[in-house]
Amino acid sequence: MRKITHYILYILIAFTVLLNIRCSGNGKEKTLLPELVHAESVMFDHPDSALHILEDMPMPSARRDKENHALWCLLLTQAQYKRMMKIPSDSLVRIAYDYYKPTNNARRKAIAALYMGCINYDLGNIEEAMQYYLAAKTEVDKTDDYKTGYLIMSSLTNLYLFRDFADYALDACMKAYDYAVKDSNNRYQMTSLGLLARCYCISNEFPKAIETYQKTAAKAVELGFENNEYYYSIQKEIALVYTNSWKFEKSLEILKALPKMYQPSLLIGTNYLMLNQYDSAYFYLNKDLNTDNVYTKKSIYKALYQLGDTPEYRKYLKTYCDSLLFYTDSVMSLDKGKEIIAYKEKYDHQKLITEQQRLKLEKADAQRMLFIITICLIVVIAVVAYFYQKRLVRKETTIRKQSEQLQDYMLQLHEYETRLMQNNRYMDELQEQISRQEVNAEDIDSYREQIDSLQSENSRLSENINTLQQHIVEYTSKLDKARRDTEKFRSISEENLNLKQRERMLADYVVDNDRLVKELREKCRVLDDKEWETLEQMCESTYGNFVSRMQSICLTLTKQELHLCILIKLRFSNTQMSEIFGVSVSSVSQKKFRLKKHLSDSLEGGLSEDMTLDRWVAEF
Repeated sequence: MRKITHYILYILIAFTVLLNIRCSGNGKEKTLLPELVHAESVMFDHPDSALHILEDMPMPSARRDKENHALWCLLLTQAQYKRMMKIPSDSLVRIAYDYYKPTNNARRKAIAALYMGCINYDLGNIEEAMQYYLAAKTEVDKTDDYKTGYLIMSSLTNLYLFRDFADYALDACMKAYDYAVKDSNNRYQMTSLGLLARCYCISNEFPKAIETYQKTAAKAVELGFENNEYYYSIQKEIALVYTNSWKFEKSLEILKALPKMYQPSLLIGTNYLMLNQYDSAYFYLNKDLNTDNVYTKKSIYKALYQLGDTPEYRKYLKTYCDSLLFYTDSVMSLDKGKEIIAYKEKYDHQKLITEQQRLKLEKADAQRMLFIITICLIVVIAVVAYFYQKRLVRKETTIRKQSEQLQDYMLQLHEYETRLMQNNRYMDELQEQISRQEVNAEDIDSYREQIDSLQSENSRLSENINTLQQHIVEYTSKLDKARRDTEKFRSISEENLNLKQRERMLADYVVDNDRLVKELREKCRVLDDKEWETLEQMCESTYGNFVSRMQSICLTLTKQELHLCILIKLRFSNTQMSEIFGVSVSSVSQKKFRLKKHLSDSLEGGLSEDMTLDRWVAEF
């Protein structure tokens, strides 16, 4: 039986060690080089200074110092990208991505995946870029790095926008704006608002788009960008929304207010055309024909073709028609390829989401199986400990009875020996008196009768003494063996205590690794009914039917009181309980006082004054 227990313990210890190794991962970092720390600290505000530091320092060894080498590759790529330098491949940042991928450093994993996505996007590998962006999104959700979160979600928004994935783009853009607000970065808020307005445009929600563009323009003015190219581009986009809303005069008013070099001739000409001001439309539309953009030329010739339908410009109608057909065919050829790519990207994106959901389900199943195995091990240990304890108690009871019986025999033996000694001494006295002839003839007969009587009694006492001595020898041999068994079982009892301690540690380990308990320890909040039910089920299975036992000893126990008992059992402090219940700390103390009184009234014998509620629940 003892060997079986040892085997169970060895298996349990090995299982726990493997689990810890599995969960700990590669979380330990080496000391970073001071140049890398300095470069990382100035990266967002002064990327040119960071690039200068990284280029001046010697490159860390890829073989002897992998941590610093990976960080150097990541920071150098980040600085080059922020300086808008041309990056021909993702080979440098891939070193960092491959290094951080198996680690627990979620922030650097997210940054590496972000720049893997950015570089692949610039290289035209759209499918790969989307996968890296989504991987970066998954990792950044585990951090408080709002700047990186904004950069990831804004990159995803741009990718979705240019492929007309309106719903995906809107969702990503809203998250980018949330990150910008959390980071208190006005510039990020401005650009994310601009992207959000574009999302509303492709969804044909023009009032929302105009409102959002106006917020973007206000942010630009607040940042001092009112004479900046970005501000003028916002105004042009606002004008385009007004044009699409058939508010041509309002659109023209905005466009005419811009400096001449920023006025878009195509959009101005289109507005004049829609307002039937044909000469102005002809002037501005022809002004933009020098562009090399096929899409722009198609739009210009489409507007000129409409203009050619008027009498004074009908002489150009055939020329406009031929040009329109030519550029329409060119655009259709381009769009056909893009449409195929877009559908493929949409399919791959949905496939990636499905795969992520499948992995989450597999992870949940693995955790559930781990929980069941741990509970089974706890039950086995508890059963073994129970039978050991029961056997030990039975042995101790037998030893105690044998010791008591031996004590009784020893007392009787002492009593018999004392009487035998007294009888012998009295007989010696009588014999001496007879030998001295100090008594007359009549007394001699009486003395002899007494001596005979004493001898008879001594014979019986000797027999009893022999019998008792045999019993004592027999019990002493049994007691010696029992004492040896006692020592043996005492060591078993110590092992039993160790088993109980390990059982408690395992129970605490299961509780502390529960997802909901982890969340509450990190940040307390009010729980809903489903979450309370989850905590009840966990306490019921981990602490040996804790909830059922509580309800059985106190039939009138309320849900609130049961929830308080569960939180005490899970070792939450009064402050944490107050946040979970949504009350003050003093209210929690009052709840505990009332619960103790309730339990004291329900329990037979009640609770003593010196027994606290926390101690009673912990030991229950």
